[in-house]
Amino acid sequence: MTSVNPTTAWDRLTARLRWRRPAIGELETIMARLQSWPAEAGGAARHMFALSTIESFGAEPIRVAADDHRWGLVVVFPGRLIVPCGDGAAIAAAPAPTRRWRLLVGDVGAGDAMLERTGTDPGLIVHDQRFLTVDPERVPTEAELPDPGLRRAQPADLDGLADLAVRLHVDDEFGPHPGRSGLRGYRQRLEATVGQGLVWCVGPVGRPVLKLERSVSSPRYGVQLAGIVTDPLCRGAGLGRAAVATAVRQALAEGPRDRVVSLHVRAANAVALRVYAAAGFIDREAWRLAVRS
Repeated sequence: MTSVNPTTAWDRLTARLRWRRPAIGELETIMARLQSWPAEAGGAARHMFALSTIESFGAEPIRVAADDHRWGLVVVFPGRLIVPCGDGAAIAAAPAPTRRWRLLVGDVGAGDAMLERTGTDPGLIVHDQRFLTVDPERVPTEAELPDPGLRRAQPADLDGLADLAVRLHVDDEFGPHPGRSGLRGYRQRLEATVGQGLVWCVGPVGRPVLKLERSVSSPRYGVQLAGIVTDPLCRGAGLGRAAVATAVRQALAEGPRDRVVSLHVRAANAVALRVYAAAGFIDREAWRLAVRS
């Protein structure tokens, strides 16, 4: 007679999980789970990056780790970005899905669980962020905050946009000035996003003084603003507030009035938080951002 050792609930909860790429047939269930995830801002708002990634790329950049009690997901673009979602317990119980990432973004529970898998890294900088979403009723009208001339960026703007991106890198405490190679890297990334029509700016062509990007631009899941920075010589006159309000009005005009518009910002950046509040954003929850040099 063969004896069977009963598996306790503790054994099940402490068992290691493994990451796997989901099958195409699982994506609908995964998306429904992300959309219904309990969160102050709502699951679809909190997970709009993951949802829009699945919408655009399918299962390729997605990894899932789950059992009967825990469920976690990561979006992985190796060498660039990792976005953890879901249950921090699942993420903590699985090995690191990749060691090759430069930027991590996610809610605090999932983000911190992923950072625990990273280990000691002297080049790691971790920031407390706040996740914000727009209340359409609080967005100022054109009469209240006129459009300062926000326009889609053009290839001729790339040098100025790269300079602004480096300024944001320093302002947001990602590290010291990254030098020529870092400037070149920012320019190459912006060249791609300008080509996709995801970068806006204010200022004459070739001499932008404000940059604003969309890290998410989905007809179904909404818009996430990112990379917002103003030239130091143009700060203090309300340019950022007017540009962000204009970008929000444009995003809302593209879809239903209740379309989700979000962003996340460094928690210690009191000036930016006031700018975003004036443009109609509400602070929803703690967020995590980490960058590796």
